[in-house]
Amino acid sequence: MAVLAALTTEASAATRAYVMNGLFVGHGLAVVVDQLRQRGYIVAYGSYEQNRQFAADACAHIGDRIIVIGHSFGAERAAEVATQAAACGARDVTMIGVDPSAPAAVSSTVHAVNFVGELGGTIAGAENIPVPGYSHMGIIDSPAVQQRILEELDQGRGQ
Repeated sequence: MAVLAALTTEASAATRAYVMNGLFVGHGLAVVVDQLRQRGYIVAYGSYEQNRQFAADACAHIGDRIIVIGHSFGAERAAEVATQAAACGARDVTMIGVDPSAPAAVSSTVHAVNFVGELGGTIAGAENIPVPGYSHMGIIDSPAVQQRILEELDQGRGQ
């Protein structure tokens, strides 16, 4: 809760990132989180079970750029959080999913990309990009996929 309290007191016009692991936690998303923090983003990093808290915080900062990233169950919940942020009035929302465990959907007003891995989960409303050759955990641990996530965030600016 201290993380969310810190997030809600920052100045507006910031970039806020909400990053959610799935059931199993690897080190791949932590690498992405470190890169986002180096860029000066305000980052909340946790479990897919924190989706409601992350959505509430995003809705409290609709003037900021909102980024939501998730792997596995976290990817499914990322689509939900991004959709809720857009419904609250956030106009600059980017969602990145990585190998969701089941199909999901994201608002068409969100710039959304999903990297489809071993589980084959797609996200309706997102650009679904097949990334073959990785296990479910290996996809997020891949430096190449981590770089693609960061590149996608650069392309999604101001959408």
